[in-house]
Amino acid sequence: MKTLKLPAAMIGLTALLTACPSTTDTGGVTPPSPGSAVQATRVAGSVTGAPAAATRAVLIVGSDYDFANTGTVKGGVLDLPLTKAPDSRSMFNLTSGGGCTFTGSRTNDPSVALFTDVELFSEQIDSLAFATEQIVSGGTAPGSQVARLYSATAATVKGTVLCANPDGSKFTAALDVVLNSGWNALEYAETNSTLTLRSLGSSVRSELKATAYTPSVLVSLGSAVTITSDAGMSVPARLYQEGGYTGQVSLSTDVPGLTIEPSTVNLTATTLQSVQAQATAAYLKNLGVNPQRLDTNLTFKYSGNDNYSGSFRVIVKDTTGKQVGGGNGSLEVRKPGLTIGTCGSNYLELYPSKTASLNVCGYSVGNFSGPVTYSATGLPAGVTVTPVTQTLNGSSYLSLTFKSDATLKPGTYPITLTADGGTVKASASTELRVPAPTVNIAISSTSYYGQQIYQGGTAQLNVDVSTQNGFNGQTTLTVTGLPAGVTASPKTVTVTPGSTTTTAITLTATADATLGNSTIKVTSPDQSANSYGAETQLSVRPARAALGSTVGEAVGATSGLWAVTAMAYDSSSNAYRNTVTRFTTTGQSAASAAVASQNSLQLIRTTGGVIAFDSGFVKAPALIADDGTVTQLPAANLGNLTAFTRRTDGQGRVWFVNTVYTGVGGTATSLKTWVPATGVITTVDSTANYGSGSYDAQLTLGADGKTLVYLGGYAGDALKIDTATGTVTKLDLLKSSGATSAAIAADGTIWFSAYGQLARLNADNTVNKFTAVQTGTLTGFDQSNPAVLWGSDTSNVYRIDTAATPAATTVNLGSVSKAILNAQGGVQVITNEYNGNTTTYYLSQLK
Repeated sequence: MKTLKLPAAMIGLTALLTACPSTTDTGGVTPPSPGSAVQATRVAGSVTGAPAAATRAVLIVGSDYDFANTGTVKGGVLDLPLTKAPDSRSMFNLTSGGGCTFTGSRTNDPSVALFTDVELFSEQIDSLAFATEQIVSGGTAPGSQVARLYSATAATVKGTVLCANPDGSKFTAALDVVLNSGWNALEYAETNSTLTLRSLGSSVRSELKATAYTPSVLVSLGSAVTITSDAGMSVPARLYQEGGYTGQVSLSTDVPGLTIEPSTVNLTATTLQSVQAQATAAYLKNLGVNPQRLDTNLTFKYSGNDNYSGSFRVIVKDTTGKQVGGGNGSLEVRKPGLTIGTCGSNYLELYPSKTASLNVCGYSVGNFSGPVTYSATGLPAGVTVTPVTQTLNGSSYLSLTFKSDATLKPGTYPITLTADGGTVKASASTELRVPAPTVNIAISSTSYYGQQIYQGGTAQLNVDVSTQNGFNGQTTLTVTGLPAGVTASPKTVTVTPGSTTTTAITLTATADATLGNSTIKVTSPDQSANSYGAETQLSVRPARAALGSTVGEAVGATSGLWAVTAMAYDSSSNAYRNTVTRFTTTGQSAASAAVASQNSLQLIRTTGGVIAFDSGFVKAPALIADDGTVTQLPAANLGNLTAFTRRTDGQGRVWFVNTVYTGVGGTATSLKTWVPATGVITTVDSTANYGSGSYDAQLTLGADGKTLVYLGGYAGDALKIDTATGTVTKLDLLKSSGATSAAIAADGTIWFSAYGQLARLNADNTVNKFTAVQTGTLTGFDQSNPAVLWGSDTSNVYRIDTAATPAATTVNLGSVSKAILNAQGGVQVITNEYNGNTTTYYLSQLK
């Protein structure tokens, strides 16, 4: 049968750079193209060298067969359609697992099955040959061939993969493939330590060439061999005649004193038992390939003095003494005497220039007793063992001490434990494992929330690197899992045993880097398999501009935003003076003005500027124009404000709900308008339940100024107000749904948030709840894209697409102070960051 063609850690991990096929001047005459065009879902064509007896075909890689799809061979012509998915046991992840690290870009990590060749069988299911589909034109790598890959999902993968084996050897692969869901034909090539796999060019042509298997004999034993007496043990065996092998063969073993009866077997054409239909179906069902065979019993006898526990090999030779096959078995010899084995761990782990102990148990067989010397043989260079002698009377428990010097090389070595009782001996197989020197990696610069980087900026990722198993020298650190637009160059550091090296890796984000959170990992080809702390969350945030150390009340402006940026006491006027600043969308100060007040300042956006007024009972408003000019407005007694609109409507009015005292203990709450330019206050409605003094009320004005939504909080009702007529309508469904914020779409539809999730009040007075869509507090509909709704909470901004089925994109910005609609579209977000001494405020823009 075919041997494993690929190193196990590298199956499915390959790619090749794209190149164009060469052309040759033929003097104006186009010669016929060699080979045949490649089909992704069919292997077909004439097979050079196909055995005449070949009639069946399946895909194969190593010892893994795809019996879900079967083909035919007739007259040397192969036809193998690929219509079904392979067995799930053949599937593996293309870019993850197996101790390998992927670096590059991928749209998915698909589950795939890879097959490199086609196995050719006789009608009796004999494995006769394997065929390779070799590329004869249009290929990009010398000696490349066509491989068939089944992918559970579509994916585009481009990058490199590094795989490290426990013995320290490494394999490299590259991927440059665009995969369809289902079967794919890809260009494949391999060397001793590198695999390449890439999408085929349109001009690729191939030829099928078969390699016949050498006739041989495979021995399969039906059970382990346990010998407790000179009579030995008989076990069922099958001698598979690979490739129709015939002739007399001799049977022996590689264990001294272990013989087989009969020692010779005559395999003739009459012993070639054709597999019947039912048996064939069973073989295919179990994904096994069983050629014609001879079923018999073999008797094993042991004449040696040493009891033994371990594996052995059956050796098959022809009449000239040439080995023509064999098989493996498990042997335990327990003749009267003693046995030996490991106790606890079944292997020994030893490092260079160290000592280590392996627990060993000895047991008497047949009442044996006496002194026994325990030791080990087959040790690799640089390792010694100290023998231990104990009197064995039933059982012994001891530790063998192994010592190594600095020359010991990493790897896994088979060794033999020995027990010498003079007239009786025993041995057992075990392993000595020498781990390769490695490094531990831990990211040390992250906060509780991980690493942050801003579009167009850089960030430092601090990494601690320490040694394990005596690693001493340079190692290269690579950051994987970075989102689109964020890059980091590999960093080479020098580490020494017993110390930790800290280095900084610079992350760089483009101006359009993909926003959001992703898990990134720092890797090294020398990294320990149990290295901890090597990954963290990376949050890519929008570009930001610093606004200063104080930003209070803020509202939108004609361009940018207005914010209260300072408040200082003026002793000459016995009042506080507040600085109000207009910032551009890039965070630059465009205008500022000082306004006197006794209390904190409130802002209302209006055409061409902002209205600023004292939050006290009697207001002394001022109009600040976009250029910073201040005009004092008529004083207005607005009473105790429950809620008010943060911008004026098309008639220059501010809508508000206030509470006034009507007598001893009496209050009245009503809806009113205020025209700041004239100071005129008009009561619109005093009959609805606005919730007297409700501190958690909200008053939202639609983009066109025609509709108001009032959420009365705990005490008041939810109301809709027509600003043209003053008509007030109760919205009981909003109240009962727990609405805490609202936004009015361009078509008048009311959207609201309830318990942080999105909902919509429909025209037929029904409510749709989109419980999977997070909103925070709704900010409003985008000023340039009316299908986009914005929301925010203390850490995130939510961009909600309402055009079809609503869906939200979450952008983490750290600590969010306020989200404000931008008049030119998008949202302006004010964030703050405390550095241990002061708080700095920043402005970011999202579209």
